[in-house]
Amino acid sequence: MKISYNSHRNKVSCNMWFYPIVGLDHKILISIVLFSLIVVFCSCNESSNRPTEQLTPKIALDSITKMSPENGAAFYKENRGRYNFLDQLYQDSIVPALKYCNYYELKQICHNLQNTPCHDLVLEFFQTAKEVYAESIRKEIKHNSELEKSIFKKTIIPSIEMGTDSLLNEDIEDVFNKYAGGFMNYRKLNFLFGRNKTDFKNMFWEKIDTAKYQTHIRAYIQAYLDTICSKQNAYCLQIINKNFNHKMTMTDPMMRIGLTKSTLQHIQKYTSGQTDEILMEAVKDYVVPLALAGATGGVSTLYDIGSTVYDVKVTIDDIKAQKIDPDDMVKYVCAHDLSYQIENFYIPQCEKRVNEMIDNANKELYEFIISNL
Repeated sequence: MKISYNSHRNKVSCNMWFYPIVGLDHKILISIVLFSLIVVFCSCNESSNRPTEQLTPKIALDSITKMSPENGAAFYKENRGRYNFLDQLYQDSIVPALKYCNYYELKQICHNLQNTPCHDLVLEFFQTAKEVYAESIRKEIKHNSELEKSIFKKTIIPSIEMGTDSLLNEDIEDVFNKYAGGFMNYRKLNFLFGRNKTDFKNMFWEKIDTAKYQTHIRAYIQAYLDTICSKQNAYCLQIINKNFNHKMTMTDPMMRIGLTKSTLQHIQKYTSGQTDEILMEAVKDYVVPLALAGATGGVSTLYDIGSTVYDVKVTIDDIKAQKIDPDDMVKYVCAHDLSYQIENFYIPQCEKRVNEMIDNANKELYEFIISNL
């Protein structure tokens, strides 16, 4: 009976112990469970943040050398407060090797080492690397500037001249077709030349509109300048990850071209039927100068091979042998006269402006990059 009593007492005790829990409010019970879970989670998280092992100088050095220089600097800064030996270890064993890092690595390392004894030591390396990098950027931009000007001279200008010659050829044909009673019928111009030379000049310049040639030249140049601006911006983004918002805009120089007195005399003789005389003068005007140019490495045709768009090239031998039709010669003389003036007086002005804009843009590009390094 005693045992049975004790057992019963224990049973009653147990039942009485659990009664209050069952009788608790449901919301209070949930709160108790949640609180317990939070305590367990926090204790687990705290234990997971504790280092699995104490750092020793050897372990610390091995860990840093296996990291990137930037991450090694961050590791040192994070742990130096708990391990007094890290300051001297990092300064003696790691800092000397950091001078071989590049500019971008040293920039990040200096940022990671702020407020540490090693920061100023690495900052000296960074300043030296920055100067070296800035000089390499200066040389590269200068090289690019010279290359851009060279491409304009050797590639863009010949393309411009080719298009200009084509426009001139079409316009001159239209002039003679309209005002001479049909193409290849230039002798009807004799009346105009004989009575009033100004009339022909006026009619000629009604068709030969200089604004059209300026627009053609400007379009080529502006397209090239826009390409340079795009390349400069891409270069800037690559170095400092910032846009270089610079615009180069071509403005037209004054175009002063006209038929020279010599050309008008050529046309007058053609229209008067003085074929032999004009071909002899062609030899004097074109053959001798071109022969001298050929002897010094110049061209040997009336039009440079890189810019001509005509189906028939006027060669020195053709002129000497009088193989050129007198009517064809009129076209060549007029076209050559105007083309020569554009290529030797107007385009050089354009080239000068383009070179100045390229130099100034690259100077601004360099200054913008350096100020943001």
